[in-house]
Amino acid sequence: MFELLLTACLAGQPGECRTERLPGGETLAACREVARIGARGFPPAFEVQSYPCVAEGTSPDFPVSEIAPGVFVHKAVHAEPTLENRGDLANLSFVIGPEAVAVIDTGSTRAIGAALLGAIRAETELPIRYVILTHMHPDHSLGTAALTEAEHIIAHHRMADALEARREAYLTAMARFLGPAFQGTEIVLPRTGLSAPQDLSLGGDRVLRLTPHATAHTDNDLSVLDRATGTFFAGDLVFHDHLPALDGSILGWIAVLETLMGQPEIARVVPGHGPVALPSETAFTPTHSYLTRLVADTREAIAAGTPMLEAIRTVGIESRADWLLFDVFHPRNVTAAYKELEWE
Repeated sequence: MFELLLTACLAGQPGECRTERLPGGETLAACREVARIGARGFPPAFEVQSYPCVAEGTSPDFPVSEIAPGVFVHKAVHAEPTLENRGDLANLSFVIGPEAVAVIDTGSTRAIGAALLGAIRAETELPIRYVILTHMHPDHSLGTAALTEAEHIIAHHRMADALEARREAYLTAMARFLGPAFQGTEIVLPRTGLSAPQDLSLGGDRVLRLTPHATAHTDNDLSVLDRATGTFFAGDLVFHDHLPALDGSILGWIAVLETLMGQPEIARVVPGHGPVALPSETAFTPTHSYLTRLVADTREAIAAGTPMLEAIRTVGIESRADWLLFDVFHPRNVTAAYKELEWE
């Protein structure tokens, strides 16, 4: 027998969540059908965060939800890296095609990458043809150390240099935060860098469109669209619940989001941080709204002659209740936005 572990949070209140165990039926396939129906039918006051199917009475260490046929997502926690959370901070995904598997982001540590590999092997023995990294941040890329069996490791053409430049800083910081949970982790650079969109085949009609973007969240963002299901893997171009973190260009990020909003081929979006999937109609709005408000407020502060240190304390504070980790990332975002907009 199987159970569905359905976790949902009150809309607009990202810290108010609950998990329910629901009957899933006698087979894994039956449970996954229950999961798809249950995720759609949950009360509208709640946003479904994840819905893995598990053996009755169990609670797996590394659950994955099948959000569309052959598309699996592991939902991470919203937190800073600690030994307790093992650095499990970014949503990680894999897509199974008729001939092969593609992995999209690999986590913060070798151990998380190994757990992701274990989740893949619980579903299929097909070879991992591609590891695709959406950008260089350690919570998305350092687990690649456990997935070097992949035939191709692919990223934005700027990512290798960006990751190499931050090698010592990332390794030192993550070792300090995670302690023994970081043991054995090393940086593995992408083997292929893309400067233009490219299609990758997993066999049959399972084709992934990879798109490198202009500077936005970082200067090396890359997104993935599974054409068969309309699932768009946004990496950290899209945040939900977790406050967006700016490490590139705020104006560039807004521009990229505006090119993505309303694209008819996108049916659902997997954010870098947030639920396992979001409807395309609303997925981009929270990130876009936060960034555009930050631009407007920062420009107003600059025009008024407000010094940067004062702007950091005052700009955008009214959004604090809407996001988790606001106090961690918002001051950094204001600083970056002020520097970018000060001389425009």
